[in-house]
Amino acid sequence: MMVDSGIIASLIVLIFLCFAIPVGGFIYLSVKKKRVAKPFFIGMLVFFIFQSVIRMTILSFIKQTDWFVSMTGFPWIYGLFMGGTAAVAEEFGRYIAVRYWLQENRRYVDGIAFGLGHGGFEAMFSVGLNNIANLFVLLSGSSYIAVLIATQLSYTVIFISLFERVFAMIIQIGLSMLVFYAVRSRQLRYLIFALVIHTMVDASIIILPGIFGLSVYWVEAIVFLAAVGLIIWMVKIRPRFDQEEISL
Repeated sequence: MMVDSGIIASLIVLIFLCFAIPVGGFIYLSVKKKRVAKPFFIGMLVFFIFQSVIRMTILSFIKQTDWFVSMTGFPWIYGLFMGGTAAVAEEFGRYIAVRYWLQENRRYVDGIAFGLGHGGFEAMFSVGLNNIANLFVLLSGSSYIAVLIATQLSYTVIFISLFERVFAMIIQIGLSMLVFYAVRSRQLRYLIFALVIHTMVDASIIILPGIFGLSVYWVEAIVFLAAVGLIIWMVKIRPRFDQEEISL
């Protein structure tokens, strides 16, 4: 089976960015600011523990229940449930980490590093490794699985994945900054903002196509708008962090 070399190249670019953005960001922050390893790796650990282990383990059990199967037929409820559980797992995981594990690492740059670790783990292990496996299968030859993967891939699919990963990591950084600021300022409404934004973004993946019949482009528009909104907020909030630490 011959696979379009452009598709292979595009897939390699997607895999590269999934690793290059978080790793490159970590290296840059380490050189410029120092002492960002702890928040970066704790960010990774929080995603792994609270999302990959706790939430996914609970979901693996309840997915077998009748009420969960019934809920999938109601996109509003199903979308809010899946988005809400992801938000609760990750945002409270962030809050616990910042509140108890990062008492000496609450600078602006620490929040950026934490978000890079959190979103980077998601990108590397949820998207990057899966696509490395897909790439090896495609390059291996004419197996049934290779044919199946090839039929599912296109330039559009890969481009959307690239777009989504970049802006999803920005969102993860922005949500981390909201939680950092919630702890620093002792204003828990910022934690609530993070919960709501996270829920709405994740829920839109199910609700927009399921209720309104909208394409994936509308979902990506929500991701883009959330990322832009969080960037604007992060720029505005930056002066409130320690002045001597805010220069990246």
